Amino acid sequence: MRSSFLLLIPALVLADTVTMTDGTFLRGRIIRVADGVLEMKVPSLGTASQTLLLSSVESFRTDDPVIVSSGGVVQRGVASAVGGRVVSSGGAETNPLNSSLELWRDPSLRPAETAGLRKWTSLADLDISGRSGVVQGSGYCAGYSTKGATKADTIIASIRFTRAESGSQISADDLHATLSYETNPTEVMFWYLRSDTGYDNARLIDFFSVNAAGLGFRLFTDGRGKLDARAGLAHRLERYSSAGHPNLSAPSADFGLILTRELGWAALDSSLSFVPSFQDGGDFYVRHETSLNILRSTGPLSLKLGVSNDFRSKPLPSQVKLDTAYFLRTTYVWK
Repeated sequence: MRSSFLLLIPALVLADTVTMTDGTFLRGRIIRVADGVLEMKVPSLGTASQTLLLSSVESFRTDDPVIVSSGGVVQRGVASAVGGRVVSSGGAETNPLNSSLELWRDPSLRPAETAGLRKWTSLADLDISGRSGVVQGSGYCAGYSTKGATKADTIIASIRFTRAESGSQISADDLHATLSYETNPTEVMFWYLRSDTGYDNARLIDFFSVNAAGLGFRLFTDGRGKLDARAGLAHRLERYSSAGHPNLSAPSADFGLILTRELGWAALDSSLSFVPSFQDGGDFYVRHETSLNILRSTGPLSLKLGVSNDFRSKPLPSQVKLDTAYFLRTTYVWK
């Protein structure tokens, strides 16, 4: 038993290390370096990879062989960086610690050769929730999303179904299918397209659709997260099952905020969409969701705790304006 434990010690201790210019020390596994960015998985910070600007990296060292190059000689060996230069045990030549540096592990996946390939990440989740709004109640929600990213742009598609009941009343019975496309920021600006389509039977909406396009602005970014804002034009359509109530079809504006932040003990994700009608300034639609990823490991499973809100300033006469859900969500991520 004791000998088995001693054999495990090297596996627990060995890890790649990165020291930032502000003194932050990270231990994990360096995945790749390309285009002035170091990508690293840090088990203490969850399953998501951390992206670090090389300009903020003071030094690093790998504990197993990797492949490095700055466009010339390709070397394979244990790599370390200090004083602005990168050395490898696989050769005498050194490389500058700047945007020309490439580091990778699989010989067939050199960053310069795979930069144009779209990398997909998928997520499936299931949650239990309590609701207040249309009526009080509890229920479940299931969703699936996939994200495909290249150096130039990002595509995200998702579908989410929610069902909740309170006694004989339906407190939630809705479906959202979303699709978004955005260019990756050059400096701070990018442009986006997005669509949110589905139905909401609890609100007597047989079909709804919000389609928007506009400009996005990266207000803040670092190795732990980002804050994006967007502003554009939209069209909002709603068809109601309530007899005698006219359907809604209105040109609108589209505003939004998206925040992602690694907190160490948790990961924060928050999004806010605000869609006001041009025909009636008092008619607007707000959708919000904030979640904390509180239980994470090196595996694909995690647990989220969150709240979502759906607000319509002018709902049908029998409806309330605000519908709120509190959820505990289990997620499974794969690539």
